[in-house]
Amino acid sequence: MNLKSPSILAAILVSLVPLVTHADSLECQGNVISPGITEAQLLEACGDPTSRNGANWTYEMPGSLPVLVTFGNGVVMFIRDVDEAGGSSTSPLGDHP
Repeated sequence: MNLKSPSILAAILVSLVPLVTHADSLECQGNVISPGITEAQLLEACGDPTSRNGANWTYEMPGSLPVLVTFGNGVVMFIRDVDEAGGSSTSPLGDHP
C-alpha cells in the first residue's frame, strides 16, 4: 500500500479519529427542534418532557440518549445529550438563566 497518496492517508487518519457527536437538535415526531424556539413550540412538537428541573428539561426518546434542553427567557438556548454516567444535568446558565 502506498501511504504517500494523500487520499489514502486521509482515509486512514479519518478512520482513526473517534467520532463524538453532541446533540444540538432534538427530533420529535418528525419535527426537528433547535435552539431559538419557544417553550410553547417545544411542548407542541414534543409534548411534556420526561422530567423538568427549573430551566432544564429532559427528553428520553426511544432508541437514543436522553437529551437535556436548557431554556433562557422562555427560549431554547442549548440542546445536548445527557451524560450516560449519571447525567450531567447542570445548565451552563444555571437553573435560573
